[in-house]
Amino acid sequence: MIDLAVFDVNETLFPLDPLAERMTQVGLDGQLERWFARVLRDGMAAAAAGRFVAFAELAHHHLLALLDDHPDEQRGDPDDAVAHVLAGFEEVEAHPDVAAGLTRLVEGGVKVVTLTNGAAQITRGFLRRSGLEQHVDELHDVTETGYWKPHAAPYRGVVAQHGLAPERAALIAVHPWDVFGAQSAGLLGAWLDRAGTRYPAPFGVPDVTAHDLPTLADRLLASN
Repeated sequence: MIDLAVFDVNETLFPLDPLAERMTQVGLDGQLERWFARVLRDGMAAAAAGRFVAFAELAHHHLLALLDDHPDEQRGDPDDAVAHVLAGFEEVEAHPDVAAGLTRLVEGGVKVVTLTNGAAQITRGFLRRSGLEQHVDELHDVTETGYWKPHAAPYRGVVAQHGLAPERAALIAVHPWDVFGAQSAGLLGAWLDRAGTRYPAPFGVPDVTAHDLPTLADRLLASN
C-alpha cells in the first residue's frame, strides 16, 4: 500500500521540446539528448564522489561545451546562446496524460509530491503554466540532501519528511536509473515507459510499469 507518490519532473511530467527547439536556433540541432545525458552524468558523478554541483551550473557548462564543438560565426556571444536555450525551461508544459494521471492518484487518496535533480522553483513554473498546482502537495529538489538522484539520500529524505516508511511511497519516472535508485532506497519503483523501450535487465524489474500515466496510476492504486 502506498500513501505517497514521488514524481520525477524533467521528461516524466514535462517534455523538454522547447529546449530542443531553442538549441536548433543556436546551431545545436539534435543535441538535446546528448546535453541532458552529460548534465545527468556529471551530477551523478559528483554525488558518487560525495560532492554537490547545481543542475544550473552543469547545464550552462555543457551547453558551452557543445557550442565549442559546433562553431558558428553567425551565433554571436556563446553566453547569450546558452541563456536563450535555458529560457526554454520557462516554456515547458505537461505531457497530455499528466492531468488525468495526477487526478486519479489524488482521488485515490495518495499524496503527490515532486523530486527533481533540478530546482523546485522551475517545477513550480511548470505546474503553474499547465494548471496542475492543485494536484501537487509539495515540491522537493536534491538541494535538500546535497545528493543527486539516484543516490538513496534524496528518496529517503522526502519520505522521511512525510513521516513514512520507504515502502509506503512510490517513485514515478521515465528514467530506469531513477526507478532503480528508488527501489534500492526501499521505495516502490513505477516506470512510466512512454517510449516502449527495454528496461535494463541488470536493474531487475520495476514494481509497476505502464506506457501512460493514467494506467500507471491505476496500477499503483490497485496495489493498495
